[in-house]
Amino acid sequence: MGTSSTYQFYSEGFFGYGAEGDFVPWSLWHILPLAVIAAAIFLVWRYRDALRGWKGERGFRFFLAFVMMLVEMSYFWRTLYVGDEWGTGSLLGKLPLQVCQWGLICAMYALMSENDTLFGINFFVTNALTVPALFIPSVIVFTGPRYYRYYQFWMEHGLPLIAVYYMMFVHGKRPKYRHLWATVGLMVLLSIPCVAADCLIPGANYMYIGNFTDSSIQTVDPLAFLPHSLPLRYGILLAVVLALFHLLYGIERLIECRVKRKAV
Repeated sequence: MGTSSTYQFYSEGFFGYGAEGDFVPWSLWHILPLAVIAAAIFLVWRYRDALRGWKGERGFRFFLAFVMMLVEMSYFWRTLYVGDEWGTGSLLGKLPLQVCQWGLICAMYALMSENDTLFGINFFVTNALTVPALFIPSVIVFTGPRYYRYYQFWMEHGLPLIAVYYMMFVHGKRPKYRHLWATVGLMVLLSIPCVAADCLIPGANYMYIGNFTDSSIQTVDPLAFLPHSLPLRYGILLAVVLALFHLLYGIERLIECRVKRKAV
């Protein structure tokens, strides 16, 4: 930490960064937040009836949505204050165009409105695309438990997942096939500004389709094995997303059918 009273870019304070490798995958500090998220989902399932009949249930949902909003906004406030992982102060590479951010926004409004479509979008985005980020948290290689970004990451990715199962267990929400295609349509629509930003902003990697030249890589890319051609990369990702969504929908339908048979 420098002698200045204010943070500098790449500060080593709590709101800053460490060095690459500060977070160790599958260490205690990786397994612990996964266990907390799993425990929270289990508790929601275990006390679903009590939550459903609780007088403060609606207020709790609004409070959870408010916390999610603060968690998301704090990412940008912090980046403005201390810069990004690469020591720059620009937010051009940190615009709110990532899939996990869309899932969190849908989760917030689904909690407050109980809207079926928003719930369905959150279901597919969070389970198919956010969950892998929990197991491969490549974007926090610079920030272990000594830094705020570590906690912000787990809340940003974990709270929407908890919200999905809260709405399923407490409010009886279920994803429908039309929700699958609504999610795909939304992602295709939102990919337009992402592709534009990836082409226009050096080092941008929105939706993980921007790192198609070696010189542009500025973030850890879990999809670096894909072809460098942007159209081909886009097409492969779209096919993978469609396959994951259908697999997820099929699994959910099988589970729901089994539960209904047991209830008869």
